[in-house]
Amino acid sequence: MGKTDLRVLGQMPLNAEPPCLVELTKHPITPLHLAYARNHSVIKDLASEFDSYTVKIDGEMEGVEEKVLNVKDMIASFPRKVAVAALICAGNRRAKMQEKTGKEVRGIKWSEGTIANARWGGVLLRDILLSAGIPEQEDAQKGFHVCFSSNVAPCEDDATYGGSIPLEEIMAKDGAAMLAYEMNDAPLTPDHGYPLRVVVPGYFGMRWVKWVDRITISRNESPNFYQQRDYKMLPECVTSPEKAIKEDWWGRTPAMQRLNCNSVVARVQCLTFNCPDQKTLKVTGYAYSHSPISRVEISGDGGETWHEARITYQEGNWSWSLWEGEVVVDIDVDALEWANNGQRNGRSKTKLTVISRAFDHSGDAQDTDCRWNLRGVGFCGVGIGSVEV
Repeated sequence: MGKTDLRVLGQMPLNAEPPCLVELTKHPITPLHLAYARNHSVIKDLASEFDSYTVKIDGEMEGVEEKVLNVKDMIASFPRKVAVAALICAGNRRAKMQEKTGKEVRGIKWSEGTIANARWGGVLLRDILLSAGIPEQEDAQKGFHVCFSSNVAPCEDDATYGGSIPLEEIMAKDGAAMLAYEMNDAPLTPDHGYPLRVVVPGYFGMRWVKWVDRITISRNESPNFYQQRDYKMLPECVTSPEKAIKEDWWGRTPAMQRLNCNSVVARVQCLTFNCPDQKTLKVTGYAYSHSPISRVEISGDGGETWHEARITYQEGNWSWSLWEGEVVVDIDVDALEWANNGQRNGRSKTKLTVISRAFDHSGDAQDTDCRWNLRGVGFCGVGIGSVEV
């Protein structure tokens, strides 16, 4: 199965997601053919340029040594780090936001499959920046940002693609921010940033800059369009791009960075068929946050009562969590017959709905009343799934 088997939402540039959550959540580590494609530019195949590909490091921080790293030499000179981490588009569940709020959102109408849990291999950014003269002391790092950019191809809204992360986050001793050259123990493919991409576990995917070729230490966030004029959860009062610009909401709203706590229902199955007024439902799904998921709860009565699901997979600090659980739902058979004009022919059907919510080890909980925003980013309303019985 190749990229053409994904549900394509845009050809130029290519944007596509797996069409089936059931298939996606069968795999703790997302196989390449189910890894979504998100691009703001054409996909560049740089295979012929591997030997000459370089990353420039510079900045305005005192003591930083401007240097140019050849990717081949970098791989040979620095220890290899491996981390399992979920790559998640900020627009994941955008279509669900539009459906639940009844309000149009601007952007690709992603469903709930723009997530890929992969094993990333590369060089720690901390090691690279220390070699360039960045101090280890946290106090000296505060107020600075690490700006990543790719000058490989022009983008839809800017000449280059870029984004930034606070320096102290990149330099965290327990972090795993890296320049990755492997995905699932194989070299990156062109659509995932070959030969080199940024990986920042616990952060939204738009900060994981593909085809990175420059790293700049700055007192300011990246000036790039995708840091300053996109990927921000604008307040509900901002109902048009014109208003966002006129009232400077882009400048007043912080850029999205860390993942929020979220869960999605992938499948609901009915396990009992003979009992007409009570059904046992099996529910499966996924959850993620910027720290490990501590528990997932499901409800079959609209949130009146909650039942803890079982986490079946979680690896390290930054992977997604796969979960499953069962819930018993009571059905008012008399009301159902009345809705079907009193007919009892064995064919009456009703739709049963289950919702989910997640909690993480940092104490964050899924914001189940997540509000509408113009760009439809960061949606984390309850996970929701149904089955007809």
